[in-house]
Order: sequence, then C-alpha cells, then structure tokens
Amino acid sequence: MKNELLDSVKFYVITTGNEERVARINRYFEGLDFEFVFSDPYEDFVELEKKYRNYSHKFRQKSIMAGEIGCFKTHTQAWLKVINSGKPGIIVEDNVEFIIKPSRLLEEDAIEYIFKCGLVNFTDFRYILDPFSPYKISDVKEKRPFPTVCYGVTPFRAKNLIGGFSKTAYSLPIDKWLSIPKLSRCYGFMSPIIIAKRSSDLSSIANTKKGRKTHNPMNMVIRLINKIRYDY
Repeated sequence: MKNELLDSVKFYVITTGNEERVARINRYFEGLDFEFVFSDPYEDFVELEKKYRNYSHKFRQKSIMAGEIGCFKTHTQAWLKVINSGKPGIIVEDNVEFIIKPSRLLEEDAIEYIFKCGLVNFTDFRYILDPFSPYKISDVKEKRPFPTVCYGVTPFRAKNLIGGFSKTAYSLPIDKWLSIPKLSRCYGFMSPIIIAKRSSDLSSIANTKKGRKTHNPMNMVIRLINKIRYDY
C-alpha cells in the first residue's frame, strides 16, 4: 500500500469532556493525529429521550434512554467529520482500554481492512467466526451488538450510516443498530486485529438506567413487523 494511505487515517475520540478521561486519552494518543468529538449536554438528550420514547418502543420493549441517545448522536457527529475529511477515520470511545498501542491501527494490514470492509471493528469480541479474516457481525448467530469502543469507517460507509440514521434514528442503541444491516445500510465487520476493549473501570456515556417498558399490544405488533422487516 502506498505511503500516502498510511497517513490518511485519523482517530476521533468520543468523550463527554471528563478531565480524567481526556488526560488518559491524551496519554494513549501522544504523537498521533487525533481529535476529540465532544457530546452535547446531557439535558439535551433528556429532551430527545421524551421525543423518541414511543418510536423506540416500536423496535424493542424498553425505550431508548438519554445516555443511549447521547452515545448515538456523538457517533454520528464523528461520522460527519469522517465524511467532511474525505479520509477514513477510526472512532474510539473515551472508556477504551488499549490491549496494544493504538498506533497498531496505522499499519498496512489494519488500514487495508478499513478500506476493504468500509466499517470494521478492532475491539475484543467473544464470538469469533474467523480468527484470520474479517467477518460480518450479522453472521454471528447469537445476534450480538457491534462494539462501538474502537472501529474504523470510510467516508463512503459513513455516508451510508448517516443515510440509515436519517430514517431510523434512535430506534435502538447504536451498538445494536450497527449490527443490523437493514437499519445501518451497510455490513459491519469484525477484524482479526484486536487492539482494544471496553475498560471495566469506566462507564460509557450510554444509559445509566433501564428504559421504560411498554405493554401496549399495538407496539408489540409493530415491533414484530419491524423485526421481520429489518431482520433482527
């Protein structure tokens, strides 16, 4: 691969701006090209939670929560940055724990996976289908969510994701949404290169409590229809 491709990938770190986490990320990425993507105030997500509560009940019994909305929205902001840059990006959450230095993702094989797959994950994953090549997470029969702690995406696939978001925003939490091709509008792949995991000592910016359950029979019918329509 040409040297210019090796310099074409940038890291985007999703964060609430917590000082300890920001300092931790700065240590991880010292000497690397990265940019923080800051989430909006939590109060904004509370309003969105009210707006999308009934809509999300049509996709799962528990409604989507403010923290889940915040996580989803901040990832979309990172996708837009990737699109505007015209270069692939590696999206990282600030509760990441790197097993291997993040610079590993600037090596040729990792960058090739990003270009070839379009959306590819570098996070530890229990349900490995192929230890040597990328595989689609939608092929995992256990129907596991797509880990959002560390993944690469091309501008073209980021456009696909934004297109899917425009149709089914906040229907499900982002990790589940990304694992469903008919919602996200593209396949998400798991890479054999594993460099990160979610830190057990740090929470995500997603929900801190469970969503409200719906017992409305009509929601149950629509939810069944959506499960068939979107195949999840």
